[in-house]
Amino acid sequence: MKKLWKPFIFILFFVLFLCMLLLYLRGDKENAAQRISKMSLFSWEKEYLEPEQEDAVGRVMKALSCEAIYQEVPEDAQEEVVLDYLARRAQAGQDVYYLAGAAEWGLTEQVDKLLDVVTKVKQWNAKAEKGKGFQGIVFDVEPYLLDCWDDDNALYMKQYVDNMAAAYKAAQEEDLLVIACIPNFYDRIHLERELERLVQTACDGIAVMNYNKNDEAGQIFVEVLLAEKYEKAIINIIELQKPGYHDLTENNTYYEDGIEAVYESFRNLQESFSYENLGFSWHYLKPALELTEGGDGT
Repeated sequence: MKKLWKPFIFILFFVLFLCMLLLYLRGDKENAAQRISKMSLFSWEKEYLEPEQEDAVGRVMKALSCEAIYQEVPEDAQEEVVLDYLARRAQAGQDVYYLAGAAEWGLTEQVDKLLDVVTKVKQWNAKAEKGKGFQGIVFDVEPYLLDCWDDDNALYMKQYVDNMAAAYKAAQEEDLLVIACIPNFYDRIHLERELERLVQTACDGIAVMNYNKNDEAGQIFVEVLLAEKYEKAIINIIELQKPGYHDLTENNTYYEDGIEAVYESFRNLQESFSYENLGFSWHYLKPALELTEGGDGT
């Protein structure tokens, strides 16, 4: 009888181990998505890293209820300026994501560009005070802007996802969250399979440029389903720039509608989707200043 019990006990412990492992992995996924702030703001200009702009940055972050900012950091940024900026945001209780990307980074030979970003963020965080570094990376890589995209968009989309997956793996090793900034139409041009692979294997969340006010919920319906399926965050981005800028029409931006109209849009999306990891982002800081304070947001 004792001999019969030994394999049974082994099998029992093995099954329990597998259950605990699955629960642990599921918890990691949920924690990653939950760590991504529900309200954020894009910031592209170098000037807003400077201490002289702190009052303006602080006011707009507060006015828009933002818990995180996606900030581009140029190559020539001074070390003390960046580290001081990170410390100021941490003191304000706000997460900072390193914002970077170019359309061509989706090409085969450009994967090193994404990996270089991970290395840069690792280096910045090593210099920053403990707990006052970058929370993660927002990769704004838009391969559909390339001239070659229409030649074989399925091929280029696959390469883009491959590159993102490689960068995501490297970022995970450094405990950095990754958000993939994407348009809202990949599913509508028959790239659903690669879109799903992007969500599943290449990020902790997707930030969707939902720049069409006609059917905002319908335009991110597939993306929300995929985020729920793989327990990832999804962030709905709205545009604030003036109509006419970058060929934007009044249907693409909330510039004429105002801040309260944006909040109404957010509420409507929350009612359309009950997903707890749905968040929102404003694009971007400079026009947000104009709309909240009457400054120059061109």
